[in-house]
Amino acid sequence: MTSRAVPFRLVLLCTGNTCRSPLAAAAFREELGPDAERVEVFSAGTAAADGQPASAGASEAAARAGLDLTGHRSRRPSAELLSGADLVLVMEHEHALAAEALGADPGRIHVLSEWPEPGDPALAVSDPFGGSLEAYEECLGRIRRHVRRIVPRIREVLRSRPI
Repeated sequence: MTSRAVPFRLVLLCTGNTCRSPLAAAAFREELGPDAERVEVFSAGTAAADGQPASAGASEAAARAGLDLTGHRSRRPSAELLSGADLVLVMEHEHALAAEALGADPGRIHVLSEWPEPGDPALAVSDPFGGSLEAYEECLGRIRRHVRRIVPRIREVLRSRPI
């Protein structure tokens, strides 16, 4: 991050914050490329135990794809984190309800597979926790497809904001 004001804050939510949301955060950072300096990307889990590393499956799938989750530590979302978000992307509808209960702006909360409309809801991002490496790789593949759809929208917002 540079010393400039960060014009965009993205929060990704899943359940345990050891699989899907850390994978999504890493995928967004990668896809944003040079624009990543202008976006703060956070991940959290609605039922996370604070301080846990990414799951072994998520870490291995990420590493095979050239992403690094070694520094990730799980956390629960806070009202402060969510209220300051420009965009909250959740993996499932129940995560959206939890984000709203913590004060996130309902107009800024969206299911990853469904936004921007029409999205690709048939490509839901299921929790691979405890599954095979192939399940984690499938999960990451789905996440990356959604990320590629969404990053152009984030870039539109970045273009409209001063640096």
